[in-house]
Formats: sequence, structure tokens, C-alpha cells
Amino acid sequence: MRIIAGAFKGARLYTPKSIRIRPTSDRVREYIFSCIQTSGSAVLDLFAGTGALGIEALSRGAEEVLFVDSSKDAVNLISKNLLKVHTRATVLKNSAESFLKKSKCRFDFIFCDPPYDYQRFDVIMSLVVQNRLLHNEGLMIYESSSRQNAPTFVGLVVTRQKKIGDTLITFYKENYENSNLSGDI
Repeated sequence: MRIIAGAFKGARLYTPKSIRIRPTSDRVREYIFSCIQTSGSAVLDLFAGTGALGIEALSRGAEEVLFVDSSKDAVNLISKNLLKVHTRATVLKNSAESFLKKSKCRFDFIFCDPPYDYQRFDVIMSLVVQNRLLHNEGLMIYESSSRQNAPTFVGLVVTRQKKIGDTLITFYKENYENSNLSGDI
């Protein structure tokens, strides 16, 4: 697993010894980052695993990345990978739901790469919308199994979707016109 572009291009990240952590493949990361520009952005990497998505964003100029994972092994792996590329970022050991319930931060991009059997993405979507965690024009990028349909939620619209191997990548944007949150932000 390597960083594809930017300041850390070519850096090889540590990979998990545990099969419980499923890293985002280089090919999937390459597609995601061909669709977005993270320079100067605030990024949340939920279910961060190895930290590859957030570290790729940092490599490409993200101003700030916050990594959240509930696994102690993942938190340690992310910290180790940040040291490997000689950079710092905040890494929190917390469940995605608990973090989102309390967060007052707003993000340009929220990467969400839960285990493929994760069944509560509707709760994640609800918390992102209710707590207004995306900046205007911000995107939530969700990785799931290509065998499942991407979930929908009032207040979020799918702007882009692509299957790559066994991964479905779905880009969501807030839609205030169709939610209870219409109005100025």
C-alpha cells in the first residue's frame, strides 16, 4: 500500500496484521482522489483503519485531517503510518457514531470506509445531516460492498457512484432543499 501522489508520493504505508482492518486499495484511492481536490481542506477519515485515505489527503495538501477508529490496533497503525511520512494529525479512538454525536467540527470531505458488513450507515448519514458536519459543497465518500445498494437518506443526494472490483464508491452531498435543514448556513 503506497501513497499515490503529492508530498508523500511513493511512501509505503504499514499494513494491518489483522484481517479485521480492510485497507482501501490503491486503485480505489486513485479513483477517489481523481474526483476531488483536497488542497486546503478539512477532512474526516471515519473507520480510518490504516489511515491511507486521510494520509493521501494530507499528501495532496489537506490543511487538516482527523482520523477516527474504534480499534486500538487501527489507532496504533495510523499513528505509525503518520510517523512514517513525518507528519502529525489528530487520531482518536472512538466509534464513528459517538464521535459524530459530539462533533462540532465541519468538514469539506468525510471519508467513510466501514467494514462491509456494517449495518448502521443510516445512523452515520443522519448524524452528518443533523449536526451539519459538511461545509457547503462538502462531500461524504462512502465505500461499501459492490454487492449492496448504497443507502439513501433524506438530506443527502448521490452525486457520483462507481464500482471497482468488490467495492462500491458513493459520493454524497447535502441537499438542503429536500431536508428539514433548508436555509442559510
